[in-house]
Amino acid sequence: MADLTITEVTKVSTVQQFTGPAVEAITKGQRCRFDASTGKIALGNGTTAAEVKAGGMALGDAAAGETVTILNQGLVDVGDALDALNYGADIYVSDTDGTFGTAATDATVDVICGQVVPGWGNTTADKLLWLNGS
Repeated sequence: MADLTITEVTKVSTVQQFTGPAVEAITKGQRCRFDASTGKIALGNGTTAAEVKAGGMALGDAAAGETVTILNQGLVDVGDALDALNYGADIYVSDTDGTFGTAATDATVDVICGQVVPGWGNTTADKLLWLNGS
């Protein structure tokens, strides 16, 4: 299918999040993981088992060495990024570094890291991203 373009990120609820130094420049909305050798937060992708390890979504921007928080499990509003998807659609880690995808074919190593869920704050539901901790 396609990689998601996420430009807007608003945390709705948190089950688990992590804060630490970034090993490289990170932009809010990007898929992140823990670097195996330093323990710092790095961009992740679906190209190898090491790259697709559990992580989360960056909640803000950070340059290398700056602190960044990633949401591992919880709800996030990503603006219009989910508009073309149905409720219940799975979200994957993409082969593109720091990116989420909409289909298993978007990655070499398939990992479902979230799902599109409804958020009721109005008469029409918003499409929110549930990050499942993967």
